[in-house]
Amino acid sequence: MRMAQFYGLNPQGRKLVLKKLMVREIGTMILPDGKKVKFNRRRAVPVARKQVIGDIKTLDPSVPLAQLHRYTLHDGRVLDEFVQEVLHHGGPMYFLALRSPDGTPVPETLWAREVMEQH
Repeated sequence: MRMAQFYGLNPQGRKLVLKKLMVREIGTMILPDGKKVKFNRRRAVPVARKQVIGDIKTLDPSVPLAQLHRYTLHDGRVLDEFVQEVLHHGGPMYFLALRSPDGTPVPETLWAREVMEQH
């Protein structure tokens, strides 16, 4: 049976856009009964904002395989996912990478040919 396989971003690409930073939150929480509770805590927040910019169509266009995203990093850089390669082995295998808005791929996010062929 043939089926689509989605590999997404390589490990370096995932690390780049899924990275989190620790931040400090200070504030007051107001409970339903009106009671106020002060808080001072640290928590991890994503460094990138993510928005959907498209999807990957399969043979049935009404059922997309996956969404493509644009990431806005905390330093202002914008990176878009794109389909780097579609290999076929028992069905299409989709490999994604990242590129800047001018279309230049981010080199460390490109899948190596040998790695793709091992899948």
